[in-house]
Amino acid sequence: MLHEAIGQWGKILGADAVKSDDVTVDRYARTTAPRGTAPAAVLWPQRTEQVQQIVRIAVRFRVPLYPISRGRNWGYGDACAPQDGQVIIDLRRMNRIVELNRELAYAVIEPGVSQQQLHDHLESSGNDLWMDATGAGPDASVVGNTLERGFGHTPCGDHFANTCGMRIVLADASVLDTGFGHVPGAHATYCYPYGIGPGLDGLFCQSNLGIVTRVGVWLNRRPQAMRAVFASTSSDDDLVDLIDRLRELRLAGLLRSAVHVANDLRLLSSRVDAATSRPLSPGDRQRLRKVHGVGAWNVSSAIYGTRTTVAAAGLQVKKTLRSYRVVSLNDAKLRRAKRAGALLGLFGMGANLRALISVVEPAFEMLKGRPVDAFVRDILPHATCPSESGSLDPLDYHTGLIWVSPVAPAQGDHARRLIQLMEPIYNRFGFDLPVTFTLVTERALSAVTNISFNRRDCEQTERAAACYDELMRTLMDAGYPPYRTGPAGFKRIRTDSPFWHAAQRIKHALDPHGIISPGRYLD
Repeated sequence: MLHEAIGQWGKILGADAVKSDDVTVDRYARTTAPRGTAPAAVLWPQRTEQVQQIVRIAVRFRVPLYPISRGRNWGYGDACAPQDGQVIIDLRRMNRIVELNRELAYAVIEPGVSQQQLHDHLESSGNDLWMDATGAGPDASVVGNTLERGFGHTPCGDHFANTCGMRIVLADASVLDTGFGHVPGAHATYCYPYGIGPGLDGLFCQSNLGIVTRVGVWLNRRPQAMRAVFASTSSDDDLVDLIDRLRELRLAGLLRSAVHVANDLRLLSSRVDAATSRPLSPGDRQRLRKVHGVGAWNVSSAIYGTRTTVAAAGLQVKKTLRSYRVVSLNDAKLRRAKRAGALLGLFGMGANLRALISVVEPAFEMLKGRPVDAFVRDILPHATCPSESGSLDPLDYHTGLIWVSPVAPAQGDHARRLIQLMEPIYNRFGFDLPVTFTLVTERALSAVTNISFNRRDCEQTERAAACYDELMRTLMDAGYPPYRTGPAGFKRIRTDSPFWHAAQRIKHALDPHGIISPGRYLD
């Protein structure tokens, strides 16, 4: 049946867009996880109509499909399907920016559009709009992250909350437009997210109910003034107070961006020799903080508005965080600091200043919606096979990476409890706990942590898998489920509850033959 389907797809897409050779299969089977899966074939459509034809053929021959946007879902499954033998639909060639509305600050894009592509398009179109970017790097898909309910740094940092109007190919090959998109001639399709009738958009996030081929994303208007706020603490014990103060600044609307609070291990990950014994001792951590100019906890956020409102908000933010070291930064101050660091370097001085700049500059750029590769580089020291091409793809380095990202109320006590639950598990299996608490909304935070390991070391890989299993079990039992997961976690998040029963019934109704991504969140 697969052979017949591949032949039919070849007639529709062309031979260069349908491959099942060993080289292609092996490439798409690569993963940062302890274990991956091998696809049966890979397809590269270019239009929604081709996706419809792919689905019709898949249903006819009962061949399961697995759509990906660009395959940069590192640490959450990469480009791997949940099960062997699924046919990957790689949507990277569907990379049109269909519309850019500068007056209303939105873009309509396809899943193959990368963060760098959208950023460059905005800059070339007047530079009056900023996108929101994640740390996944310039080549990552904007739509792919949105459909996983990912988040970034700017006021549009909650990506799903800042989308409007999806186009989806269903398992019967029909095309569904959500919101007002299904109303002929509707003018507010990409301005008003609810439409009329049931809100269906959320069904297609973190699910396998359809193949999204177009999304409207909201953008930030370039502000008259912007001031990045960086703060650091000297003690691990400051976490509770720090989170509570930041929550109040978020609730008051003074910090409108997502607020990131990273521990020292997060910022030191790319600055410590991979051969260093892990986990790092408290003494080593204290020493490295001084060498690299980082605190026990490190805050990045920003204030946006007019010059007057930014100045006023900045005074209040600094007053609220007065117990800690606070640095505010705009473009002019960053340029002056870099010039001073370079000048001092001529005299063998200024090492601390340059170290501080290297820490804050990537975050500063992302607070302006600019995608950077610094955070991808942070996971590469664990590589044992450097790429000659200079690639920043962790898969080219045999890097092992698993993300574990539990969600909690934005209260300091909950943040401390998460550390108390996770750190002993990480350390028991021989791993450091790099963590970033992100206040994605005014009331909730996600503790973004990762297990980094060498996939060529079988013993270390097995420890990583066991560590992940215990983390997921412990966090779920304690009431801190993750905001997203990869194939290893799909079954762990599902419980015998009316919620999952209802979701499964919707799946059976929309996809009775289980053609689209079987095993991804739902069977």
